[in-house]
Amino acid sequence: MDVITTAKAFNQRAHAERWHMVCDPTLAFTDSFYTGFLAIWKQKAEGRKMPARSEMTLRDLKDYLRHIVMVQRESENPAKYRWRLIGTSMTEVIGHNTGKIFDDTIPPQHLSRWIEVCDTVLKSEQPWRFLGRVYIPGREYLRAENLYLPLSDDAGAPSFVMGLCRYLPRQQDNDAFSEDQIFSLPGALR
Repeated sequence: MDVITTAKAFNQRAHAERWHMVCDPTLAFTDSFYTGFLAIWKQKAEGRKMPARSEMTLRDLKDYLRHIVMVQRESENPAKYRWRLIGTSMTEVIGHNTGKIFDDTIPPQHLSRWIEVCDTVLKSEQPWRFLGRVYIPGREYLRAENLYLPLSDDAGAPSFVMGLCRYLPRQQDNDAFSEDQIFSLPGALR
């Protein structure tokens, strides 16, 4: 998979469908919170494309747990995902949906976006950074910067997506992320 082409295609679809988000496979984080989490994932992978879900222990993740989501792919055609873990700071934004499938918990206008994000992470078998605005009733004032990582099942098949998600107040109403901003970030797509 050509990640640059995939990222550009994702960003074009996001713009066309008004998803109010962009992806950045270069992982140009400026906050060490994300880079520390990514370092744990890389260490657990030990030279493989990704670690297994079972290798990401609570002890390893203790400093990040409240900001973590984990979903499991239930089927590929059509793609179905189930919430497996939702940290406490995440439940404030997306609700208490652990154990439920996306179709029952995500509004229809946002469902294709969530599925596309998870599909992209699992197909590419690499970490991705996503930036965007929140469009959940009562939470529209937030912006998001999220790191999504693929995890395998114990047989080695990409099956889980783990996200480190942080939501902060936007600086102003027009504080939106665009593909142009991604290209201007240090180490970003060129």
